[in-house]
Amino acid sequence: MSTESTSLYRRHRPGSFDEVVGQTHVVRTLRNAVEQGKVHHAYLFIGSRGTGKTSMAKILARSLNCERGGPTVTPCGECESCVTIASGTSMDVIEMDAASNRSVDDVRDLRERVAYAPSGGHWKVYILDEAHMLTKEAWNAFLKTLEEPPPRTVFVLATTEAHKVMPTIADRCQRFDFQRPSLEQISEVLDRVAAQEGIQVDQGAVAMIARSAQGSFRDALGTLDQLVAFGGNDVGLDEVLEMLGAADADLLFEAVDSVTVSDPKAVLLGVEKMARSGRDPSQFARDLLAHLRHLLVTQVTGEVPTTFVVTATDTARIQQQASTVGAATLVRTIDELANALTAVREGDDARMAVEIALLKAARPDLDPSTEGLLRRIEKLEQQLAASGPPPAPVAPPPAPARPSEPTPSTPHPARPEPQAQAPEPTAAQSQAAQPQAPEPTPAQPTTAQPQAPEPTPAQPPTEERSTSAPEPPAADAPPAGDAVGGTAPEEALATGGGGGSPAAAGPAAGALPEESAGALPEESAGAPPEESAGAPPEPEPPSLAAAQDLAQVLRIWPTILDKLAEKAPALAATFDGARPVAFDDEGLAIGFAPDQPFNKRKAESPDRRQVLIEAFEAVTGEGVTPRYVLLEETDTTIAPPPPDTPAPGSEAIDEDALMNRLMSEFDAKEVN
Repeated sequence: MSTESTSLYRRHRPGSFDEVVGQTHVVRTLRNAVEQGKVHHAYLFIGSRGTGKTSMAKILARSLNCERGGPTVTPCGECESCVTIASGTSMDVIEMDAASNRSVDDVRDLRERVAYAPSGGHWKVYILDEAHMLTKEAWNAFLKTLEEPPPRTVFVLATTEAHKVMPTIADRCQRFDFQRPSLEQISEVLDRVAAQEGIQVDQGAVAMIARSAQGSFRDALGTLDQLVAFGGNDVGLDEVLEMLGAADADLLFEAVDSVTVSDPKAVLLGVEKMARSGRDPSQFARDLLAHLRHLLVTQVTGEVPTTFVVTATDTARIQQQASTVGAATLVRTIDELANALTAVREGDDARMAVEIALLKAARPDLDPSTEGLLRRIEKLEQQLAASGPPPAPVAPPPAPARPSEPTPSTPHPARPEPQAQAPEPTAAQSQAAQPQAPEPTPAQPTTAQPQAPEPTPAQPPTEERSTSAPEPPAADAPPAGDAVGGTAPEEALATGGGGGSPAAAGPAAGALPEESAGALPEESAGAPPEESAGAPPEPEPPSLAAAQDLAQVLRIWPTILDKLAEKAPALAATFDGARPVAFDDEGLAIGFAPDQPFNKRKAESPDRRQVLIEAFEAVTGEGVTPRYVLLEETDTTIAPPPPDTPAPGSEAIDEDALMNRLMSEFDAKEVN
């Protein structure tokens, strides 16, 4: 190794365009400009730190002022001009730090020196580093000189923040954007410098140094120079990890495995192991973020990219872990670690922030936010999917009467009589027997059907007495034809469950005791088949029966208006002040105040009427036929009843009960 006091970076700066690694577009443009004699008077080099902006400016100056054939694209590096330019002592190449020379007076001195011709070389080159630090006044004073400099004068402005350069300055320069070097390019420079200096560096150490440089050639060579001073010319991975405090591959893999299996204990033990080794928690989080990105890219592309030289030394291990951890877990862990690093920059404890981030990633139930709730739901869905489909519902046991079902000619035994009569109250039976007539006309069932939404008097005894289950059936039990067997539900209902001739009733007629059969109304026997068969669909479901109560409609009217506001806000405003006034067989009557005839006419349009029907159906589950009336001034039916007043014949329903009922009816879930 050389005994010079200068650093590796200064000794091994590229001296010609051929030695530059990367930045192909910049090298090609400047090379052609020198060869063709078309050098511009001002260049603007933009790029992050350590990408080679100042080195490229010095290469351009050496190419223009080389004493051996200059201008040339291959400066010799041995003449006085090349040596003085490389050392920074040339009279024709002036380097200025714009951060410390940013005033108008500094620019005036520069303008005075620009007027002098080159002293020894062919061109005079001014390199302004950190040019964005110049003040606005200094830029304005420098503008004319930059636009029209003296002959054989070149200005090179280097900056890391292009947005701070005045547009009038940028317009007068040729702009070159320097790209951040890749890990492979930095590793190539490190290997070349190590070979020239006689330094033995492991490939893992080279990769870790390139990783820690974060896209800067200067930082990479500075780290190598520090490692040589730390441990001599033999540099290994252990020395790099010890000096940089970076996490090795095993810690990164173990941390990801702990998050994947949702093991919070292993997560905390891994952080403890990292802390005991003396590594920085923030650096560990950054290394883990890069490792998670490698896993995500490998998972998406299906292969380990060659640029992952730090953790890709064990390619099979990366592929195996990428196939094990889920994409959602990777993204979630990346988000948590990024938030942790932000919290560390704001002053939080680094170790605690990293521990909390990894615990949240491993245990979503520890996250009280909405995102944590969604993760817990996702985890439950995954567990349900892994356990297989849910078991099929158990079918109810068959009716006991099926094995010994009697024939139409055999009378049914009297023992099941209490079971058939148990669900039906005695008062209902007597009430059902009152409207019977000896010889009813066929028109009686038709005229009795549309009178009320409840079932006809003859139907409840028919449905309940024809059910022979061991336990009392519910009010909405299916027709008796399916429970007994042998007769279709329509036929069983059409014959009244036992009325009519045995040939028409089939086996269902024998399922009733003789006493019950004698008490059945005779109107079903005399009715035509087509009229009797159409009778069962008349009873409405319980939801519609409840909705047809005007008091109940008034209670849910605000909910209907809210649903209407979601569909058509303007139409909801039309119904402001309107209330249901009647709900009968003709439909829902909505009354408007006497001073709202315009709102009434707007609501009567077919499209607005359809929107109201859809809103009502979305809330109650049933359709409705709306009609609109204009109330008189003395009519008080438009005012709804007080909220605490129960509907006649019904119990008061509070908000929780209504919410539970709606969730039960629509199979909904409450989401906060």
